[in-house]
Amino acid sequence: MQKIKNFLKKNLNIMVLSIILIYMLLLGLGTIGELFKINWILKLPLFNV
Repeated sequence: MQKIKNFLKKNLNIMVLSIILIYMLLLGLGTIGELFKINWILKLPLFNV
């Protein structure tokens, strides 16, 4: 349990930054697909809701 706490304490900033970066990349990809009507982006399962 202590090893997990130490790992999270050392790497929490990197993990949060990575999640935010992935979210922004996906948001940008979806926006580009909508603006320019790029069908292969819009047909991805992630954006096909």
